[in-house]
Amino acid sequence: MTRSDDEPLRRARPHRWLLLLPFLWQIGMVPFVNDVAWRPFSLPFPMVWQMAGIILTSIVIAIVFAIDKRHPEFDAPDCADGEDRS
Repeated sequence: MTRSDDEPLRRARPHRWLLLLPFLWQIGMVPFVNDVAWRPFSLPFPMVWQMAGIILTSIVIAIVFAIDKRHPEFDAPDCADGEDRS
């Protein structure tokens, strides 16, 4: 299959896979975190884990945003019809 000249190129954005980390943090680790008896700051450990996940999510989003800003080739629209979404 060949690409015609009017079709936009699909850009690889491998750094966007970092956005999977918060999901794995919150959902994937629940079975391991749920049985921890340690109570930091007199809070249940799963609650502290969730708060740490919010901080992790903010950091990951900031990193992805910084990478997107540093590389202007990621600013181009990725629409099939070529319209600008902004």
